[in-house]
Amino acid sequence: MTKLLRKPKEIKVRCNIGGTPLSFVRNDKMEKIKSIYQHWRVADEWWREEIARDCFTIRTSSGLVCDIYRDMKTNRWYLNRIHD
Repeated sequence: MTKLLRKPKEIKVRCNIGGTPLSFVRNDKMEKIKSIYQHWRVADEWWREEIARDCFTIRTSSGLVCDIYRDMKTNRWYLNRIHD
C-alpha cells in the first residue's frame, strides 16, 4: 500500500553532478538514498499550466521507500508518495 500525500512536501535534496539524488532532508533528518528503483519524466498539460517533473522511486538507508520529484520549471524537490 502507498500513501499519496495530499500536497507534495518540499524537501532539500543533494544530487550528484548528473542530477541524480544522493540524499534528502525529511523532518529535519538526513536520509541517504541507497537505491533508485525507477526514474521517469513527466511532461503534461501543455494546454493549461505545464507540468515538467523528473521523478524517482527510491529506498533510503533507513528503509523508507518513497517517490520524490524535481519540478523542472522551479528546480525544487518534493516528496510525493510513501510506500509501505
